[in-house]
Amino acid sequence: MTAVGRPVNRVEGRAKVTGATRYTADTPVAGVTYAALVQSEIPHGVVTEESVAAAAAAATAAPGVLYVLTPLNCPPLQVLPEDLTWDLPLERRPPLSDLTVQYVGQHLAVVVADSPENAAQAAALMRFEYRSAPAQLTATQVLDEPVPADERGGLIRHGAYHPDHFVKLADELLQDRRGPDTEPAGVRIAARYTTARNTHYPIELSATIAEWTGDTLTVHDSTRWITGERRALAAYLGIPEERVHIVSEFVGGAFGSKSFLWMHVVLCAVAARAVGRPVKLVLTRNQMFTSTGHRPSTEQRLALVADTDGALLSTEQHTLTETSTVAHFCEPVGLSARFLYESPRLAVSHTVARINAPTPCFMRGPGEAPGLFALEVAMDELAERLQLDPVALRLANDAQLDQPSGRPYSGKHLAECYEQGARRFGWADRSPVPRSMRRGGVQVGWGVATATYPGRRMPAGCRVETDADGRVRFASATHEIGTGVRTVMTQLAADGCGLPLEQVSFSSGDSSFPDAPYSGASQTTATVGSAVHAAAREWRRRLAEHCPDYDGDPTTLAGLLRRGGAALRAELSFTASAGGAAETGPLSQSFGAHFCEVEVDEQIGRATVTRWTAVLDCGRVLNPKLATNQVMGGITFGIGMALLEQVPRDPSTAQLIGEYYVPTHADRPEFDIAFVDVADFGLDPIGVRGIGEIGTCGVPAAIANAIHHATGKRLRDLPITLESLMAPFSPRYEEPR
Repeated sequence: MTAVGRPVNRVEGRAKVTGATRYTADTPVAGVTYAALVQSEIPHGVVTEESVAAAAAAATAAPGVLYVLTPLNCPPLQVLPEDLTWDLPLERRPPLSDLTVQYVGQHLAVVVADSPENAAQAAALMRFEYRSAPAQLTATQVLDEPVPADERGGLIRHGAYHPDHFVKLADELLQDRRGPDTEPAGVRIAARYTTARNTHYPIELSATIAEWTGDTLTVHDSTRWITGERRALAAYLGIPEERVHIVSEFVGGAFGSKSFLWMHVVLCAVAARAVGRPVKLVLTRNQMFTSTGHRPSTEQRLALVADTDGALLSTEQHTLTETSTVAHFCEPVGLSARFLYESPRLAVSHTVARINAPTPCFMRGPGEAPGLFALEVAMDELAERLQLDPVALRLANDAQLDQPSGRPYSGKHLAECYEQGARRFGWADRSPVPRSMRRGGVQVGWGVATATYPGRRMPAGCRVETDADGRVRFASATHEIGTGVRTVMTQLAADGCGLPLEQVSFSSGDSSFPDAPYSGASQTTATVGSAVHAAAREWRRRLAEHCPDYDGDPTTLAGLLRRGGAALRAELSFTASAGGAAETGPLSQSFGAHFCEVEVDEQIGRATVTRWTAVLDCGRVLNPKLATNQVMGGITFGIGMALLEQVPRDPSTAQLIGEYYVPTHADRPEFDIAFVDVADFGLDPIGVRGIGEIGTCGVPAAIANAIHHATGKRLRDLPITLESLMAPFSPRYEEPR
């Protein structure tokens, strides 16, 4: 029986539910010491040298303290190569390399002690004096004020800029214009949409254990980019990559926050070398808000023009977003608008303002999640103005080719997603008039939105080792971030080898395994899965070549291996690799349709998502149980973005205040998840596209559209707050701002 396509339970599931799974902070290391971070309390300025020296002396005198690392005694760290910083969110300025402060939460010291309690207590004794400088805390402030001069040869930068493309993807243009210069006449919708700063808030706090053995550094870290972290860490420390060993056996949630090397990892390695013992550093929950990235806030101005039949004539989406003064990141908000709907005229732009705040980074559905909020709410507004069904308007403008490149899609089934979703949800019973549906004394609304996310694939390798007992072990330097990577890789390996699941295993999380890219951008299954597929097919070919009498019965394999001895096992132990996506030919993109129902109690300002139908076109579904769980998690993520999540900060001091709310089980709607499940071999030989991101994309828009249907209020700012839901309803048309 084939393993692929079956709802196989997670291979590590029992270990996880029994507490046997080992995360970074659980890793036993002999002689370990414990570190605590000390961070800045102002957004911009200079910490005085005298106060740093006094604070270090106070901490050093505290019980159990072994070492205090500050800018005054930190050994010189190297500046990263430009290719790691110019379009990736890795900090240009090495940590503790000067006394300037660029944001609240910047690391100013590391205290190492004999226990976590002593380290935390000593860190609490460190008090700094600052010479504050004017801080720019919002993107609009950067645009409105004079631009300060860059500092330290450009390691610290100010002002705003217009990046060309998203990360290493030169074809994903952040500034794009096609068609006529002037906007055509027609039915026009134009509005401003905003999304708040969100944080990833994974269950597992970021943790690092650094240990030196001679000149070799071993780092256990909560990371989902083992290969990249090894390179960046080696570059900061000025040592060869082969002397850095990264281990990340399991990652307890990430959502983007563990995709890059963060500064606490570098400092942990420096501290471990200074004390001559292993050092463990676990961030606090508050430090996660300032030290491991976040989704930046956005302000989007979007305009759609259509003829009276609903055919789009023009699409414009202009985004203002933010990054830190020490690193680059652009939330690629406008990418979906470039291709999702037919539009003869297109204008997309991104402006990034450098503010005094921590560095942002990818967060589930980067770009698409906030960008589709604006685009899909605007499509709903246009449908209402034209008196068209929102589903019909979207289908009427469905683009059959990728508009930026003119390339066909390797597989596109968005129309089927909408048709199936509408039927399953009961969309035909929707009353088109806002405020016309009630139940149990509250308003009821139905909303819809399109989901989309690119199909991505990068090069990866996979190692195969065959044991004498007939077990075949696969390994790659990828990551298990809780999504079931080890399970689907085991399924692919078993089918490729023609062996039962229990005879095959897959290991990840170690830089000594063949290279793999970061686990993000919904690419791991297509990327690492292609390498596993190639390795399994090669293993089967070699077995057939060396054992032509093998009858395909797995029970006879051990006997063949015993007879063949070490020589046969060596032939069946090797490394295989698979390349990236094709640069020409059809383009791979995933699509889907979200339908949701909300109940809105306007008396208490509560919106509850009660029912959700999603139908997705993500290529071949390898494990329907894991795929469904992924989409459910993505939708829940989007519910938080729509209704709850924003990083609470004092607007004048940038200090964290209040609480950060995330969805709980009580916020879970009734789910109905389905897949078109048509293999897409244009991207990879196993026919898959990623599922991790698309579940979130379009979700906030569907909720906002449902709330409009329930209340008549067109809400264009996320999160949708209690105050906005309690505001009196006015039947007059709300003019867009």
